[in-house]
Amino acid sequence: MSLSWYEASARQRVAALLDADSFEEFVGPEQRAMSPHLPLFDLPRAFDDGIVVGRGRLDGRAVYLAAQEGRFMGGAFGEVHGAKLVGLLRAALTETPDAVLILFDTGGVRLQEANAGETAIAETMRAIADLRRIGIPVVGLVGGRAGCFGG
Repeated sequence: MSLSWYEASARQRVAALLDADSFEEFVGPEQRAMSPHLPLFDLPRAFDDGIVVGRGRLDGRAVYLAAQEGRFMGGAFGEVHGAKLVGLLRAALTETPDAVLILFDTGGVRLQEANAGETAIAETMRAIADLRRIGIPVVGLVGGRAGCFGG
């Protein structure tokens, strides 16, 4: 990766971290999973709603991974963003990878989707606790422009 971790996009971080060509994205931009709330406020939308989720390999070991895109609305949680992360964590409960990695780059919850975003954070915390309870490590890495504040 020619960029620093700080400068890299979510997809660039995933590519730099995982074994070459091992990442399989679960809900990619081509599926256009976008927040229905943002147009109501005349705000931009992204085809991946600011988060990349999928599975891959890290040093040959199976991992599930989520990477927030801080360049889109500061990486903030909204309804679709949260649903993608919670869906990844719940899938890990049944498929039991060696670990789950979350590359945090968030400013918390989108004010325009406050209730849905807060619910998503609560569901995320519950799913992380469930994973830890069955012995699957959940590792968070904080980086990027937004870091991890407010959420």
